[in-house]
Amino acid sequence: MKILESEYYREVRVLEVNGDDEIELFDKNRYLTSRAPFGALLSDLLCDIYLSNEDLIIHRDKLQHFEKCTDFYTLDYSSKNNKLYEDEECFYHPKLEVFILISHNLTNEYDSEMFEEGLYKVNYVYYNNSKHSSVEGLKVLFSEYLEKYQPKKAKVSILLKGQNGFDVKTHTIKPFRIDFERMYNDDFIEVHNRVKKSITDENKGIVLFHGIAGSGKTNYIKWLTSQIPNKKFIFVPTSMIASLTDPSFMGVLIDHKNSVLVLEDCENYIAERTAYNSNTDVVSSILNIADGMLSDVLECQLICTFNSDISKIDSALLRKGRLIAEYKFKELTVEKANNYLRSIGKEPVITKPCSLAELTNMETKALKEEMEAPKIGFK
Repeated sequence: MKILESEYYREVRVLEVNGDDEIELFDKNRYLTSRAPFGALLSDLLCDIYLSNEDLIIHRDKLQHFEKCTDFYTLDYSSKNNKLYEDEECFYHPKLEVFILISHNLTNEYDSEMFEEGLYKVNYVYYNNSKHSSVEGLKVLFSEYLEKYQPKKAKVSILLKGQNGFDVKTHTIKPFRIDFERMYNDDFIEVHNRVKKSITDENKGIVLFHGIAGSGKTNYIKWLTSQIPNKKFIFVPTSMIASLTDPSFMGVLIDHKNSVLVLEDCENYIAERTAYNSNTDVVSSILNIADGMLSDVLECQLICTFNSDISKIDSALLRKGRLIAEYKFKELTVEKANNYLRSIGKEPVITKPCSLAELTNMETKALKEEMEAPKIGFK
């Protein structure tokens, strides 16, 4: 099916200057060159429902009831799979009178998992809101064709301390979907591959992640928990990091061998050891757990995150053979940030480097108290 030749299409004419510097009327949708041409076209013609963040999918075999739209072909390249693929596809259901926009982004490991299972992620649904039959078709679409994707469950454990000593409680979380090529700077891919391989195949060592707040450190660790099911990730609250020096804590690690301890915002505990630093025993405990006499018994690795500069961290943690990886998370470049916005159908409006948190929460209004400036003088 070609939308441009269908009953749904109507020209949207705009004034433009032609090659002879003459002003002419052009059909703005006739020659679309954006990365999401179907989305741009259908947004001018029909009402839409945005589903990109809802994890709704459609099975490949159910697409046989749809007609593929062939107005445009938008390709992308996956270096991981060494192949070209269609980044945006549009399908029309003639009986339901609805369009769906689907994707199978192979640069994204989360979406690649869907694709391997024969599933397509539905990003948008388009319908004619002036026709009752189209609205009724929507109900059938959502009830019979679309379903919520159930990803691999990720489990995280939290270290607690009560009257009876230490305890580890395990919870299930939804893994955070990550697109490395658009959500992280290019130099992180090599670090990610090393970290994932080391934690998967080995049982010693330390990972140090640092950089500005909101740059994606925690999101990456959460995602990592879903990719390495053979390891238990134990998150240690900042208020309990000092407990690493407690002799009874070793019993917890023995009961949970082959684990990964995650210490977030731990700069105050892993700073350079001095006579004035009260947390020197914590650094010693970390070194002993990760690479000391106890490491062969505990088989425990550590991921430490902090916001301070790496120069303020105890140099013993950086020793080769002990350190798996060290990476400084920075703001995303303007080009990287705008590419991410284009990938989710948004206008590229970034003009300066920004953090991942700022980029993914652009539409969230900051709830800040407006303080009235103090006034001096008399009425």
